[in-house]
Amino acid sequence: MTTVELGNIKLEIDRTETEKFYATQNGFVCDCPDCLNYVSKISKVKSELNGLDKKLGIDLTKDVGQGMDELMPHDYENHHLYVIPYYVIGKCFVNKNELNRENSGQIWTNTKRAEKKLTENISLSIINTTNDIEMDNAKSILTVWLEFKTQLIEK
Repeated sequence: MTTVELGNIKLEIDRTETEKFYATQNGFVCDCPDCLNYVSKISKVKSELNGLDKKLGIDLTKDVGQGMDELMPHDYENHHLYVIPYYVIGKCFVNKNELNRENSGQIWTNTKRAEKKLTENISLSIINTTNDIEMDNAKSILTVWLEFKTQLIEK
């Protein structure tokens, strides 16, 4: 297990099994402008994460969404916000208490999550989705929603 601490958030990650999962996944294959734009910015995301993606065992180039989990673009007046799901095998603790498992059902109401702003452009929302996401060799699964803010038009 690898331990990653982000302020009052502690992640206990099975990085080896998470990396094995990503090794079997496809890259982003959608050719819509939003997916293409996000993929073109992965090196910037990677730079701002400063190695956190490797500590978690995730591969930013892999599109791992299941069910309704998928890259979601949001347009604002002066920027785009991309929200991308990445899955991690492990547990999340907030203030030393394990994050409750969530069942999405028809809608996620009052979902317990851990949130951390890492940079001006990158934030994470972490949800214990053990009962909703399927991964081999995983007893506890986290969905790490990466939120990436970028300009509408890059110059």
